Amino acid sequence: MTFLKKIALALLCTASVQAFATASFADNVLPQSVRDKVSGKLVLHDVSGGALSRARDETTNKDFTAETGVPVTQDFNGDMTKFFAAMDGGADIPWSVIEFPTQGDFMRARDAGYLQKLDPTIVDASKLEPGAFEEYGVHIMRYGIVLTYNTDKFPGDKAPTSLKDLYNLEKFPGKRCMFKYPQFSAVLESALLADGVDRDKLYPLDLDRAFKKLDTIKSNIVWWSNGDDAVRLIASGECSMGISWSGRAYSFVKKDKAPIGIVWQDSLYAQSVYAVPKGAPNPVAGQAYIAHFIGDIPGQIALVRQITYTTPLAGVPLSDYGDDMTPWIVAGDNAKKAILENADYYSKHINEDVDRFNRWLALN
Repeated sequence: MTFLKKIALALLCTASVQAFATASFADNVLPQSVRDKVSGKLVLHDVSGGALSRARDETTNKDFTAETGVPVTQDFNGDMTKFFAAMDGGADIPWSVIEFPTQGDFMRARDAGYLQKLDPTIVDASKLEPGAFEEYGVHIMRYGIVLTYNTDKFPGDKAPTSLKDLYNLEKFPGKRCMFKYPQFSAVLESALLADGVDRDKLYPLDLDRAFKKLDTIKSNIVWWSNGDDAVRLIASGECSMGISWSGRAYSFVKKDKAPIGIVWQDSLYAQSVYAVPKGAPNPVAGQAYIAHFIGDIPGQIALVRQITYTTPLAGVPLSDYGDDMTPWIVAGDNAKKAILENADYYSKHINEDVDRFNRWLALN
């Protein structure tokens, strides 16, 4: 091999590694006929924030803007309250794509008539796993809602082994960090599991029983509204354990070597969804954004490498993400140990649950 060939090969390998790990450099994901229609700007209703928002900006969002010239702004909202309030009130909205944190939220919006049908001439679902595409939305990321603990406080065989341990203050003393919202948080499910409800009989949730159990640790709870805050509080020791989203814990362990461990046993997992709302200021860009996400396979792999939330790509083996990702991904044994959040239940009962949760919070 000549010296020039060696240099060329080295450059090619370096570029490939960088593309896989940090950015995708995907070219021409969208057909020219779609790119010609896309212009302006796009605002994404972002319920993630923090590490996931940063990862998206560095991978799939970056690729979309590079191809279309359309900048993406992520408008962070900790839950879907603002979206539903705007849609219920008939207000003008700034968002052309909605990220629903759960299928339950998506189903509720779809059934209320708040979403546009996806245009099959723009959104090609052929690269998705079966069941990941619906008329009004696309499943995008599967994530864990997991027991998270400080490994300095509970090292080795002293570590918790189940989400139920969140309620064992005697064996695992300290503050608990929990999401200040009853859905995609395992707040209610964790209470019922700890109170002896069988995991196969969680839904419909027994709210009286759940809040009675939550009363036993209420004075020890520190509430968070941003996923990064949950992990910071646990890593710093302000909370000895709590519930966080699996990708946030991974991000802090990978980047900051934070003393964080997670437990899949009896934790939850859920599926987020992209959709285009009725009244979107730039619906064509919204449709193209979803289409680009589906087609940007290198970008999706790079995204998963940063945040561990697997995307519904057909035919991509978990080994493509790297062996170091296995403990953090909702798949295999992790998925068997965890519990799928019941989307149908929350699509019908979330208003009741939020109202009851907020009234419970307000009590001394």
